[in-house]
Amino acid sequence: MKAPANFLYLGGDKCGSTWIHHILDKHPQVSLALAKELFFFDRFYAKGMDWYSNQFPPPGTTRRQGEICHDYLYSATALARIATDLPTDSVFLICLRDPVARSISHYRYLLKIGHVKGDFPTAIVTHPQIISHSLYSEHVTRARNLLGKERVKVLWFDQLQSDPAGFGSAICEALGIDYLPHLPYSDRILDSAGARSPLLVRNLRSTGWLVRRLGFPALVSRVKDSRAMHKLLFKKASSAPVLSDLAGERSVMDMLSDFQKDFIKIRDLLGPDVPDWPSKWPT
Repeated sequence: MKAPANFLYLGGDKCGSTWIHHILDKHPQVSLALAKELFFFDRFYAKGMDWYSNQFPPPGTTRRQGEICHDYLYSATALARIATDLPTDSVFLICLRDPVARSISHYRYLLKIGHVKGDFPTAIVTHPQIISHSLYSEHVTRARNLLGKERVKVLWFDQLQSDPAGFGSAICEALGIDYLPHLPYSDRILDSAGARSPLLVRNLRSTGWLVRRLGFPALVSRVKDSRAMHKLLFKKASSAPVLSDLAGERSVMDMLSDFQKDFIKIRDLLGPDVPDWPSKWPT
């Protein structure tokens, strides 16, 4: 039995997945899963394809049906399952962001949900995924090898920041759907924030994962997307760390060295379309 989806957003995380979901959810030629982030192919595959199919609206006439789950990019097991289970005409979206900016955003998210308390140089040592999720060459190479180079479409977060309508057009072109100029491309999604009570947020997240395991991801998605809930749980975030002020820290220097090496690999892989991220980094 083939999966009901014929497109997936694979990752990265902190690279605009919520904005992409927001826009595609309003596109009449796209049918999205009832919840953002089903985590089916990496965490809940044992629930079976019937369960997965039930997470989508009834079949209609849309050109594309799929889901947004930014963790799939980082799981070889998930990508292998996707390669087997999705139809041959499927399209897979990847969005990449300046790895320094992505890592800082990841760190701020972990602060928001109460998973880290220390400063950025400490956090990138204690939470290595802050760095590893920004080392794109391995993840993109694996996705292209498993899913097919021609089916994997790479987008750039830089364009979302500078030209959201153009970014929306690039998504539509990748999916083979019509670009609709009236969609709300300029909408801002929830900004970074800090938890009013980190303990409460951690407990609610644990409850959310329990609800997901019980098979109700749409309920979790509705709560997460609620602006009222966000306002209740979170406050205005503190300022992002300024990397130039931290450039003397050993962990930060090692991070920049790793990113510089990976930038060469990802540019060799994807060509000159890769933005010149290192020009923004401290030397």
